[in-house]
Amino acid sequence: MKRPVHARALLRFVSVLAGLCAVHVASAETAPVPEACPPNGWQENLPNYLKPGAAFPTQDTPIGARDCAFHEWSWEAFTWATALDGQGTPRFLSLHTPEDLFKPAGGAPRELHLGLRAAHPADAPHIEGAGAIVEADGNLLVAPNGYPIYASVHMNDAYFETAKRNLVSNGGYQANTDADHFPVGAAVFKATWLRLDDGEMPPPGAYVTLARVPVLGVALTPNNTLYASPNGQTKLVKVALLGLHVVGHTINHPEFLWATFEHRLNSPRVPDGTNKPAPSTSVAENFTLYAGNTPFGQCNIPSTATTVSTTSSVTSLSTPSTTVTTNSTVTQTPRYTFDAATQKFSPSTNVVLWNATGSETHSLNGPANIAALNLSAQRFFRTQKEPQSTFAHYDLIGTVWMDAGTYNLNSNQSNAVGSVNLANSTAETFVQNAAGTTTPATVGNCFSCHNPQTFTSVAPMPNLQPRRIALSHVLSAGTFYAVPNQIAVQVPAGTVR
Repeated sequence: MKRPVHARALLRFVSVLAGLCAVHVASAETAPVPEACPPNGWQENLPNYLKPGAAFPTQDTPIGARDCAFHEWSWEAFTWATALDGQGTPRFLSLHTPEDLFKPAGGAPRELHLGLRAAHPADAPHIEGAGAIVEADGNLLVAPNGYPIYASVHMNDAYFETAKRNLVSNGGYQANTDADHFPVGAAVFKATWLRLDDGEMPPPGAYVTLARVPVLGVALTPNNTLYASPNGQTKLVKVALLGLHVVGHTINHPEFLWATFEHRLNSPRVPDGTNKPAPSTSVAENFTLYAGNTPFGQCNIPSTATTVSTTSSVTSLSTPSTTVTTNSTVTQTPRYTFDAATQKFSPSTNVVLWNATGSETHSLNGPANIAALNLSAQRFFRTQKEPQSTFAHYDLIGTVWMDAGTYNLNSNQSNAVGSVNLANSTAETFVQNAAGTTTPATVGNCFSCHNPQTFTSVAPMPNLQPRRIALSHVLSAGTFYAVPNQIAVQVPAGTVR
């Protein structure tokens, strides 16, 4: 029999009152229970980001949002970026690339081009490509098969249109004011790719596609250094996705949220807070970019060795007033040998990720929240059909951002919040904060390079004024401000130069 309405209302009131009393008693006797991460029902919303025409996520970061919300955004953005179309192509591969900045709108469907960028003489045809064979610090990561790890950059419409009108090459950066900044919803993605040898199996579960890669030649520069760089020809090859930076402007965060994902088998990962292990530390397991039992002290070795030689002119002690002159010469010695016939480098690079979640410090539960979100999102991807389900094999490493309302022309890595030592083992291999320190003055993360001062200290190029939009390295496309896609090398003995 139904109770009268007023009776049901009274029962609800008594029930709520009892609950409030229970909460009050519990809070007086026990510590507060952390909020669940992810909250119930979060995973059920992920399918919406796979739909054609789905909007890029922007609303996860209201004022006061906790760290879990930022990492939730990272998985939502990753899901949006990897949503497959009817031909099995992830959404991010259909977006604009840096080479589109210099092409008429429209045109034929794009191919994935990797590492076509070379030097940028002002009087030469524009040959800026979608990515590079070298990392931002100028070093090269070499896979066990001898091929370099390639990169590609992909921008949504909001990001692309803003970048295009603020390019350094056409004077837009210099002419526009700081008010011209990326809007909420602007997003950019940077992917890293393993080139596969003919017949070589990809890492288990990795997304695989075709891409055009540059044929590399060797040239002698005026300073008598041998460099490997693109010779203008390309080859169509199979590549496997190793990593993906997911970067987007959400509400209250014009500095963008910066997240990075890696294939689970890329390399060993050192737990946060353990600092750099002893050089003799190793693990027995083989990874895509790590040979089992390799001492960690032999990992993440840059492709060039910096040596400093010093000469001094010292006079007799009988003339103490004479000034002693010291001269220092810095030399970059290439570690790699490049064989143009095979297009391979040697030796390969062994890699380790020094901070498993980028030293997530925003809350005591930061690393645990990332782990819980990985489990939840990967569970969702495993329910999808192939090849969408392949993305269950990728982990969120971490997310870094700044406190709402703090981003300004002086901001840098020391203002970071969240995964304050965030790095991807395939994109920031050689510049990771191996010590894992978390005081603001000692951290290293995405904002170390992506900040308003990007073009303020770039000798021998002219220094440009700081702007918030300078956090985008895309703005340097087609100029000498961009990292040249070439690497100092040795050549096999007997090679004709």
